[in-house]
Amino acid sequence: MKCEAEVGRRKILEGIAIMGLGVAATGCTSGQVSTKAEARESDSSSQYIFGYGSLIQKESREETWSKAGKSFPVSVQGITRGWYDRVDTVSWGPTYLGAFPDRRSTCNGVIFQVAQGELREFADREEGYKLIRIPPGDITMLDGRSAPPPGSFWYFGSASRRYVSQDFPIVQSYVDVCVSGCLEVEDEFPASRTAKFAQNFFTATTDWKTPWINDRIYPWRPFVHVPQANKIDTLIRDQLGEKMFRSISLPGARV
Repeated sequence: MKCEAEVGRRKILEGIAIMGLGVAATGCTSGQVSTKAEARESDSSSQYIFGYGSLIQKESREETWSKAGKSFPVSVQGITRGWYDRVDTVSWGPTYLGAFPDRRSTCNGVIFQVAQGELREFADREEGYKLIRIPPGDITMLDGRSAPPPGSFWYFGSASRRYVSQDFPIVQSYVDVCVSGCLEVEDEFPASRTAKFAQNFFTATTDWKTPWINDRIYPWRPFVHVPQANKIDTLIRDQLGEKMFRSISLPGARV
């Protein structure tokens, strides 16, 4: 059974946004913070977390915070997302989505409101990671609004880049959670569909690599467990190419 920290981290990342986390202090801009003290100083304002990986999906979000609340699709300038995060464990595990500050990059995902106590509790639990502030001016709403709601915005960034390897592959079950979340967003917000939210998840994510393991429970009937499997596979093939799509391997298959 996975420890609480590992489960929480997987759900956050991607991610991120997780998201699904830490970033070197030297990577923060003047608009970003890496201390829990500053998060506590913002008690008077609404707090929002930017989810850029598995937290895009409603079910995954609510597993981490049962009262996470409604989410809104956004694009954030200054964050780069990629396949380079993992949980240290004695057992095998996959590579997850991570994120770093990068003014040249843009990352899509969702923002959702959390109570101040939930933000503080998560920051305390994720010891060793960096809670980074997102300047509101870096956020573009993809729900039709011209500006984000008033409040403070945060994401959890990666401590280091540890890329996909034979022991830490990309796994389809995690990709399914992230992309299912993107498709949920497009179904709920027509403006995000016009902005090609699901496609941008692929193009705004770096380091798509193999090994990539198809670990769906019944891979020959994936729709039983992943209702949107066909749409997800179509996006993978169209956005990353036929060669990458055909290189996704099944558990136990020769690579």
